[in-house]
Amino acid sequence: MIINNVLKGGFIIGAFLAGSTFVNANDNIPEKTLRWAHFSAEAWGSSQADKLFVEELSKRTDGKVDARFYWSGAMGGGNELLELTANGAVDVGSFVPAYYPGQMPLMSLVNSLPLTWNDPILAMETQKYLAQNNTYVQEELAENGVHPILFHGLPPYRLQCTTPVRTIEDIEGLRVRTFGEWPPKMFDQLGAVPVNIAMTEVYEGLQRGSLDCAYLSIEGAGFLKVAEVAPYWSNINLGAIAAYSSFVSKDAYDTWSQEFKETIAEAADVAEAYEKEEFSKLEQQTIESAKESGVQIVEFVEQEQLKEVVPNLLDAWEKSMCDSGRCDAAKSVAADIRKFMDENNG
Repeated sequence: MIINNVLKGGFIIGAFLAGSTFVNANDNIPEKTLRWAHFSAEAWGSSQADKLFVEELSKRTDGKVDARFYWSGAMGGGNELLELTANGAVDVGSFVPAYYPGQMPLMSLVNSLPLTWNDPILAMETQKYLAQNNTYVQEELAENGVHPILFHGLPPYRLQCTTPVRTIEDIEGLRVRTFGEWPPKMFDQLGAVPVNIAMTEVYEGLQRGSLDCAYLSIEGAGFLKVAEVAPYWSNINLGAIAAYSSFVSKDAYDTWSQEFKETIAEAADVAEAYEKEEFSKLEQQTIESAKESGVQIVEFVEQEQLKEVVPNLLDAWEKSMCDSGRCDAAKSVAADIRKFMDENNG
């Protein structure tokens, strides 16, 4: 399998000599520029954390390991990167698990479930906790042939529209960009028309009139230049979520020495800490920039009523999974989420 990965241009650092001590053996590390395939744009704040991760990894390997990023689907779209990463066709893949609800129903949960997390840090840490501790999530990752090395979060998703959205009634009938399985279900409950498309297609959809609203974080709306085509930004709070994760193939990860795995984790800790510090700052900067370009921030006045219209979505997810015959996994994941949130004041 490793030979196949190398022949495909896969993660050659997975071929580090077994049993060698990474910290004292940088001379044994082959120089490698990792091909990092990214579903999104370089301008995203989370993308800066990916770049910082590479800087930290390069520093910790005396410059032997570096990366070249291929942004905005240049080496595969968001719905292709799972397979490309698992097969070693790319060295690192940054993609959204929720784009694969059939293959990753557990890993994609925190990545897409609306109205559950208010804090992006808590959502991000919940995703990481599940990947590192829940047996069912780990089995799902293994079945898909990938291993996450870096986690991300997103501040609350809101609506950026071509008309003002102040009430739930204003949402009814609007064509709203969504993704995955659970955001569409939420918008169905709200009377909207969910349209599942990639984030990179939102601008064109709004511009051409096939969408009425984007469902994005403030920062996401900023770097996608949504203000140019949707001047009414509702401050409705539809919940924070975990963002995409950055993965390597499980085959490659399993060949790494323990020392190198620890180095990867150390670089990830630095990048994730940086991202957590940036959430509020980037959101506020984007709001100010949007206002300067003519965006109107619209006050949503029925935030509390959302809870009456949309049921508890974690409970609904658990029931749906049980109905599909995956009750043990669903109950385990939901219990871990509730426990982690309770312990961390969620």
